[in-house]
Order: sequence, then C-alpha cells, then structure tokens
Amino acid sequence: MNTSNPTAVEPPSAELQPADHRAALDAIEQGWTQIAPLQGARLREAIRSTPEEEWRGRPRILLALAASHRSVGSRSRSAALPWFRGVAKALDADPDLPLDIRAGYHVHLGASLRTLGNFVVAHEHLEVARTLIENDLAESISVRISLSASFSLQLGLIRLHYGEIDQARFALSLANGLGEDHLSTAERVECLSALAFVAMLIGDFDLADRHVDLARELADGTDLLGSSFGALTQITRVHLALERGEAVGGHEGLLADVRQASRGSDWEALGLFAEAHVLLAESRHIEVLDLLARIARTIDGFTGHSALTESATVMRAETMRLLGQPHEARRLASSVTSSHHHIRCPARVLALVHLAAGEPEDALEALEQCLAIGDLHSERTMGQVHAIQAAAHLALGDGPHSDIAFDRALLSAGHNGSIWLFATLPEDVLEHLVQRAVGRRQPPTIVGVLDRLRGTSADVVPQLAEPLSDRELVIVRHLATGQTLGQIGSQLFISVNTVKSHVRSIYRKLQASSRREAMTRVKQLGLDLDE
Repeated sequence: MNTSNPTAVEPPSAELQPADHRAALDAIEQGWTQIAPLQGARLREAIRSTPEEEWRGRPRILLALAASHRSVGSRSRSAALPWFRGVAKALDADPDLPLDIRAGYHVHLGASLRTLGNFVVAHEHLEVARTLIENDLAESISVRISLSASFSLQLGLIRLHYGEIDQARFALSLANGLGEDHLSTAERVECLSALAFVAMLIGDFDLADRHVDLARELADGTDLLGSSFGALTQITRVHLALERGEAVGGHEGLLADVRQASRGSDWEALGLFAEAHVLLAESRHIEVLDLLARIARTIDGFTGHSALTESATVMRAETMRLLGQPHEARRLASSVTSSHHHIRCPARVLALVHLAAGEPEDALEALEQCLAIGDLHSERTMGQVHAIQAAAHLALGDGPHSDIAFDRALLSAGHNGSIWLFATLPEDVLEHLVQRAVGRRQPPTIVGVLDRLRGTSADVVPQLAEPLSDRELVIVRHLATGQTLGQIGSQLFISVNTVKSHVRSIYRKLQASSRREAMTRVKQLGLDLDE
C-alpha cells in the first residue's frame, strides 16, 4: 500500500470522542469513491474501528463498505453483497435518500455483479441507475455528471463482454471524456484499459499504445495495474506484442502480469485467451486446447452471452487446422458467425482450410463477405484476409490480383506494425509472395515490412540531433524493462516528477510520443540497453 497516497485513511483511535468519530465518518463519506478502490481493506478497518452505532445507519458508509470489496488486493467480490443488501434496506426505509446513494447503489452493485460474471442483473441495475440520473433534475449537475460517468464506464465494460464493440467504445469514450473531473483514479485506469483493448481489436494499434501509456502513467505509484482495474491493459500488451512479432517465446513476464491482474475477476477468461494466443504462436497446440477448455469452464457460469465463447471456437478451429484435422476445423469455423466489423472472423480459418486442400476458388468464396464490407472490416483481421486472398490468387495463377492483394496486406502491416497476419500462410507461399513484392516499386512503409519478413535490416537511422545524456540513458534502460516511473524513481533515489521530466526530454530527443515508440527508436539507433 502506498502510504503517501493523499487518499489514505488513518483508522480512528479508540480514544476518540463521539464527535471525533462522526468527523472521521464524515470525511470518509466525502472521499470514499477515491479511497475504496485503492485501499479497500484499510477503509473497512477505519470504519469498523468506530462504534457500529455511529455508522450502521449511514447508507453512504454502507455503500463505501460494499464498494471496498472491489478494490486492489480484494479477491472475494461476493463479500460485497451483504453490504449492498444493507444499502437496499436503507433505500426501502427512505426512498428519498440523495441521488448519489440511490443511483450510486445501482451503479456500484452493477460493477460488483459484473466482476462476478452476472452481466444480466448487472445491466438491469445500470438501467435503473440511468433512469434515476435522468429523472432527478433537483440534484446538482456535478453529482449527476459524476454518476453518469461511472454508469457509462460500467455499461461500456458489459458491452465489451457482449462483443458489442461500437456501443462499448461509445460508452467508454463518454466516460473517459468526463473522467478527469468525475471518475476516481481506479475508474480512469479501468476505462483507459478497456479503450486500449477496443483499439487493439479494431486494429488501431497506435491508439491502443497511447491508452496503455496513459493507464500506466495514471496507475504509477499504485497497484492498480496488478488488479482487475488494469487487467485489460495487461491483456492488450500481450496481444500487441504478438501482433508485432515482439519476443515470441519470451512473453512469460507479460503473461505473469495478466494472470495477477485478471485472477478471480470477470477478465480471467480473457486473460487465458491471451495466453492461448501466445501458445498458438509457439505451436504448442495441445496446450492451446487445454486452455480453451479452461476458458469454457470459466465462462460457463456467466449470465448473458459472452462473445468470448465464439472467439474461443474460432481459435479451436484454427488449432485443429494446424493439427492436421481439416474436417473438424471446417465444422467448428462454420458454426460461428462473424461479429460486427469481423473482429471475430471465422472466414479466415475456412479459407485456410480450403487453401490447404487445394481449393483456392472455395478459399476466395469464403472471404467474399469480408471483402464485401471493405473498410468497415477490422484492420487487425483484414490484413490477414488480403494475405490469404493473395495466396489463393497465386494458386490460381492469377499473378496481378495476387500482387494487389498482397500489397494491401503489406500496407496494413505497415500501418499497424503487425507481422502476425502473415504467420498463417505456408512458408513457401509467403516466400514466393515476398519475392514478387520485392520486385515491385514499393512505398517506404511497405519496404520496411518486406525487410522484416526477409529478415534484413532497414536503412540506418540518422543519429540524434541532440544526444541523450548519461542520466537519460540510465532512465531509458529502466524504461526498457517495463518498470513504472515510480519504480524507476525508487531505484535511482529520485522523485517521480524528476523521472517524468527526464522521460519528457527523452521522448523529445527521440521524437517519440509513447514508451513503445521510444524503445523502437532506441533499437534503431543501436543504443546499448544491457549495461
């Protein structure tokens, strides 16, 4: 626990007078939304150290106790439910309690039920909160906006579970826009984490990077990234590393972060899915099947429809294809419908099965729906569609159409840095397509991708106009390990603000806007990070 946190609550002394107890409880009522997610156990200790008769009739305190079980370090989310029942009884006794209690009860109960996988009832409570917020015009605008921000965040997270990406993005963007003034630090990290995950799904990897960096910056000095609030940040980092071909076979550190953050939460199955992606990239197919079975058992108790069910089926189909069981792969992929924007796109697996069976016409037919929606298709999966399309045309002897499709795949890879989209093509086919592409005049973006696919180095990057100082080089080496700014400050015995100042200077000199861009630039320059 970060005891220097300004939201820290000191347990009242047993020698306090009744008036002092009331003052301490008043302070908790004012600041519990910031305190509960970060220091739930300490908040409960502070409240329970006062006589029960002082707080059992105060519904805001009961609400704080309930919400404190969704905090950093809490693993028993169900422990919140008895406290929510206490708030419900207070609402039954006095239906005219202030809006922050009436609507806050439904928002925070919805959040707790979501973490337990009860999406249907959680959604029902959020809709009650929406009605209360919209109809109570007597309450201050500030209170209503704060409640609306928390409501939008929780609604967006449920929509994300349902696979309703556009609706999730809208709700999360609204919450994020209000976040600086109206959400707690934990909620802002949770919101940015979800937005990063959404951006990754639609193929906007640069936006995903920015959201990840903002979430990590906000969480610095706390344990939020090691909790469910930061789970989607950790999951997004794994997917981005895979897509970009970064350290395949060396993801254990990232996966450890995912396991810690998602364990026991509603994101645990999604964390297992990210781990299954890593194993698939490492050709550990039997272990992938084992993880998919664990995912099925994990989400079996969820209420409402989890989009992860179909996504896991598509991965199972891809795994069976790689294990040499095309009929089972075809059966599984055919049982799944494409999601909106084809973020879940089983057509790619069907096309690859047809391609391997020597049926390129059928492969192209399987991709027709993907090509029909065109620019509305997720760029993350559309690049792979073009790559498979190129291979099918090549098998038919249609060189011109094959070249066009492969150049589009290369351009997609250049935009988002993805190399994963080429991994499903047979090596000899990919080599043939690359050799044809090298012989054509290409823009610099595509040349860089071709260099990566051929394993050659790009042109030497010019040296920095302003070199990094010795201290900045030390900071860069710490940044490369993934440490937070607080951890770097502790190791170097300097303040977080000093670290931030150095990082801003480093980004300026490297002409980078994120940690990832800075590390890429450092590698291009050949700077030694091992000292």
